[in-house]
Amino acid sequence: MSNLQLADYAEALYAANDLDSAFRALEKEVHKLGFDDLLYSYIPGAVLEENSPFQPLFQVSSTFSVDLLSYYAEARLDRDDPLIKAIRDGISAPVHWWGSTCKSYTDADARSREVMNVSRDYGLYDGVTLPLLCGPVAIAGASFISKDKTGSQALLRQHSRSPMLNSMTRMFHNLVSANTGFLCHFTRPVFGSLNELEIQYLAGLASGKSQAEMAGKLNRSEKYLEQVMLKIRRKVSGVGPIDPPTINRNQLLYYAGLANIIAYSDKLTF
Repeated sequence: MSNLQLADYAEALYAANDLDSAFRALEKEVHKLGFDDLLYSYIPGAVLEENSPFQPLFQVSSTFSVDLLSYYAEARLDRDDPLIKAIRDGISAPVHWWGSTCKSYTDADARSREVMNVSRDYGLYDGVTLPLLCGPVAIAGASFISKDKTGSQALLRQHSRSPMLNSMTRMFHNLVSANTGFLCHFTRPVFGSLNELEIQYLAGLASGKSQAEMAGKLNRSEKYLEQVMLKIRRKVSGVGPIDPPTINRNQLLYYAGLANIIAYSDKLTF
């Protein structure tokens, strides 16, 4: 790719009005390099907590297997995904799906092996994952995928360390990171079920305001807000409206902090 082509990509990327349009600009360039599919995710820290009820959201190319995504979610494969583990462990170099880094995880854990084998069962025969972010607030990465049963490794070796592919992907990731509207898409597993009052209340508490201060700001009684808190805890726990929540107030505020709800509260779509 020439500098002119990179400039054209940047123009299309930064002209995007929404996450889908920005992703399509990157997907187009990735396809030009010979890859069949593209996957990107920004995973909030709250989703990565052990036994978290939340699941990550993935932005995927138009030809990506919907059935694979459904199975991945139903089986909670995110908890054992060796590529997610690698990024969480701070690995910054591109991770080949069948290379030594990924193998170190799959050799040690049967569930991690299942994740990779399931990918192949659904036609994703090879890939490279580029780690983009590792920290307590979130991790992020992009995967470039081949559906070719044979001959894909040369393509992967050629482009996985390509400075141009790296630059294009990081430009997209930086755009996502800087746009709270885009980031809100990836925080929906945590806060997507909450209404405007609940978001404002939770964001206020997470910012350090007291119950009394939030009662005044929201023009609600403290007793009423106690019931709002119980309702939020039930929603985030994923239980029914009369069932006991599985997370307490402190855990909820911890999740809110990890998902940076204070920065996102004015951008979330209700």
